[in-house]
Amino acid sequence: MAWRLVLVILLFIAAAILLRLIPIRLIAVFLVRNGMFQANAIETASTMVFEDPACSTAVGALNGLIGFLIVWFLIRVIERSNFTWEAVGLNWRHNSPIAILQGVMLALSLFIAIVLTGQILGFSASSTNPSVLGVSAPIFFQRFILYLAMGFGEEIVFRGYVQTRLVRQFSVVWGVLATSVLFTLLHQISYRLSPVVILSGVMLWTTIGVLYHLSNSLYLVGVFHGTMNTLLNALNFEVGDISSLFVHALALCLAIGIALFKIRGSGIRSNPV
Repeated sequence: MAWRLVLVILLFIAAAILLRLIPIRLIAVFLVRNGMFQANAIETASTMVFEDPACSTAVGALNGLIGFLIVWFLIRVIERSNFTWEAVGLNWRHNSPIAILQGVMLALSLFIAIVLTGQILGFSASSTNPSVLGVSAPIFFQRFILYLAMGFGEEIVFRGYVQTRLVRQFSVVWGVLATSVLFTLLHQISYRLSPVVILSGVMLWTTIGVLYHLSNSLYLVGVFHGTMNTLLNALNFEVGDISSLFVHALALCLAIGIALFKIRGSGIRSNPV
């Protein structure tokens, strides 16, 4: 499992880098050929890829597709097993629409709780005046599609593949926790995370890992991931690290409580730690 885990990480990082570098390089070459200086061409190309609605949405969609292809490759080629939608939580069931709604509501609830907690603790938050929400309806929808595709791409890799196999090999506790730590620390590649943010992220993704283990629905966690990222990045609210830490800790406690209640109610003993 160790070498497969390393392979997953390498494929994930390579895909994330190439999906950004290749479009930037191609656009920059085109601009240089049309008379722009190379430094300006690279800066312009980077702005287009990361900020242009059409380009960024296309990159997000490709990110989601690459995540699916990575998992398909690992299952079919490396493990030499049959790929099924159920194996990664993407089989459509009668309760899948409910799982999608739960993902949206969970993200909204956490976001509102973080903003309110920040106000209680003295962190400033933007006014609810629509003019300062920071985004129009079309741009908000575009960013939602972007983050939804990226969310599903990341979730199918880390919850649908990595967590499932770590839980199978070790235990629910260690499998979920190890996946959450790994997923959080990988964000250090793009962002400089403080210890508080790392701890907060581990608790949040452990919560999502628990919910995925209970539901086996990638629709729930994928929609949550996409909705939460949209709210955090599209709306002009200041979100404090400490308020996020408190809310994520509470969410984790609730998720553990739900898990224990379901285990007790079903009479199933949890895997040994």
